[in-house]
Amino acid sequence: MSAGRAVRGTRAMRVNTVPLRLSLRSLSAHRRRLAGTLLSVLLGVSFLTGTMVLGDTLRANFDTLFADANAGTDAVVRSADVLDSAGTVGGVRAPVAAALADRLRTVPGVAAAEPSVQGAGQLIGADGKPIGGQGPPTLAGNWLTDGRLNPYRLAEGRAPAAPGEVVVNRGAAEAGGLHLGSTTVLRTPEPVPVTVVGIATFGASADGMGPSTFTAMTFADAERYLTPKGEGQAGSIQVRAVDGVSQRELVDRITPQLPAGVQAITGAAATQESTQLVSGRFLTMFTTLLLVFAGIALLVATFTIHNTFAIVVAQRTRENALLRALGAGRGQVLGATLAEALAVGLLASLGGLLGGIGVAAGLKALFSALGFALPAGGMVISTAAVLLSLLVGTLVAVGSALLPAVRAGRTGRGPDGALVGNGGRTRSAHEQ
Repeated sequence: MSAGRAVRGTRAMRVNTVPLRLSLRSLSAHRRRLAGTLLSVLLGVSFLTGTMVLGDTLRANFDTLFADANAGTDAVVRSADVLDSAGTVGGVRAPVAAALADRLRTVPGVAAAEPSVQGAGQLIGADGKPIGGQGPPTLAGNWLTDGRLNPYRLAEGRAPAAPGEVVVNRGAAEAGGLHLGSTTVLRTPEPVPVTVVGIATFGASADGMGPSTFTAMTFADAERYLTPKGEGQAGSIQVRAVDGVSQRELVDRITPQLPAGVQAITGAAATQESTQLVSGRFLTMFTTLLLVFAGIALLVATFTIHNTFAIVVAQRTRENALLRALGAGRGQVLGATLAEALAVGLLASLGGLLGGIGVAAGLKALFSALGFALPAGGMVISTAAVLLSLLVGTLVAVGSALLPAVRAGRTGRGPDGALVGNGGRTRSAHEQ
């Protein structure tokens, strides 16, 4: 009795391992067909991974860039009224009185306070064409004389001191073929003849504030050309604290001195808003475009995998029927087919993960080569990006093969002994 059970147990073990061995052999036998499914999943996962990695990388790089550039600004005083109807973060705000800076300098704990004027200003390059085109923001403002409050650092030349003198960010100068001593026009939108006397970096070494361009003038010129109400107005007041005074403490000291409708926020909060303003819209548009390509690739992969496994299952009707005759259950046959899909999905997802990192690095390098300045920094590969890419690729492969796998599990012998497969259709003797 026990010997019979042992024999049956051994036979069951053999039956259990047969579907898996056949699955492995099937993967080897259908290399060309499965190569197409691998490639389709790999492309989809590559775009998905590349999108997530590039997005995470640029967000981290922009955060570092703005944190470095605005490290010396401890508080920003601005109007509490947002002029645009949407009221979104970073919207156009009403101006504040430039003379408010004089009052703030008398507040205990304030080391420096400077009015900042900023508006639209597009430089014309040496070839007569606008720098920046219709893409990233083209900005102009006044040059802040306090070096720690100014997010820009002079790389060449000097600060503007006379009417018509400007400092431009290095990325804009290179894109427009401008250099020290170049004369050109700044559209504010009024055309203003200007002379380049300085070239600056954003922060320690960046060519610009992301893809934006910036032209800095004297405060008098900025008031004249960039403020809607002329002299005496500024977009905000930049404030720096003395050593030992925190940003929150500085804001608390400044707030009682502010007129109605004017607010003070910490430099950290202002930096976060600037990051969202410059990188948020750009990253949303860019990542959406890449996700569309990823979605298309994964959709194609879904149809490809389904058709591939449907053909493979149809070709293996005899094998599956034999397995059923030897005692293999439907679940075993179904599991064997899904195991093939799982192997394909995991392998393609791993390849797509590596390919996606390459896609992200390549796209960033391509933008830099085309003159579309992006903040420098290393690649950021988050755990979420890795897990999501592997999960999506595997689920696409297994989900696409599910219906063919169910059909494979239904294969067996009909009442007349004929092979039954493809969802229960009896195959004729000629087909067998």
